[in-house]
Amino acid sequence: MIRKVIKQANQAYTITLPIEWVRENNIDKNPEIEVSLQDKSLIITNNKEVSVKKEKIILENSERIGLGRRIHALYAKGVDEIEIISKEDISSKLTEVMAELIGYAVVSQSKTSYVIKDVGGGNYSNLDEIFKRVFQMVLIFYESAIEDIFGKETETELSLSNRDKEINKFCLFLERAINKMSYSDPIKGRALFTYSFSLEKIGDEIHRLWKANINSKTKKTEKLKELLLLSKEGLDLSFDFYYSKEMAVAEKIYKTKEKVRKNSESLSKQESFDFARHAIKIVEDSADLNHLNLIMKD
Repeated sequence: MIRKVIKQANQAYTITLPIEWVRENNIDKNPEIEVSLQDKSLIITNNKEVSVKKEKIILENSERIGLGRRIHALYAKGVDEIEIISKEDISSKLTEVMAELIGYAVVSQSKTSYVIKDVGGGNYSNLDEIFKRVFQMVLIFYESAIEDIFGKETETELSLSNRDKEINKFCLFLERAINKMSYSDPIKGRALFTYSFSLEKIGDEIHRLWKANINSKTKKTEKLKELLLLSKEGLDLSFDFYYSKEMAVAEKIYKTKEKVRKNSESLSKQESFDFARHAIKIVEDSADLNHLNLIMKD
């Protein structure tokens, strides 16, 4: 990465440190770091012990029912190590939960204690790449849903559930990456986290739409297909607006949302209110992302 060199009044020169390195190495207000010279290279080393975020979960009887959700929350929060105290054997449940997370693993266990740790050593500095990957997964999910619903209809509830879990896994990883980073502008950090959470909710709505097709015998007309494609266009435009920040794109998203609403009114009951309402919810949530885009706009 390129850093700007700043000349000070006393003839000294300074550079700023990458914020992700500062946070990962627990650099506080009065730090001491080691600087060494090697030919044309300047090597900066932190000799201090890096702090690890730790949390403890104590399970009491029925509390183990929500164990997965609690671990997911701590994972997204950016916790590096979780100790779980339980009198019951929860090893099989933890194996299931670990499969839903990137980088987490059970590193030790006894009769009453289990320790989960981030062993992936993930690099969260490439946040934009992670974000782009998650958004593209949601776009492909919607495209695949439309192709299957109006095509061979080969998807099953099990295979659909596996697709949804994969998207949720990456959404959680994105939320974790955002919380592991540090922002000079806290508003942008909060907006980006809300954005990642919203993408997960859109993925859930696509899941419901696809599942509705598996569980029903709804008549699917060309008019209904056009409605879903228009709804997906709104999501595509939201992806474009995130990177372009061009207001013309934002206006097109709002017009697409209104068109989806209007066209849904002409559908017959036989063409399914359920399908239409899912399509409307997806395009409405896509349009709501504009507000977050504008908050993050420089």
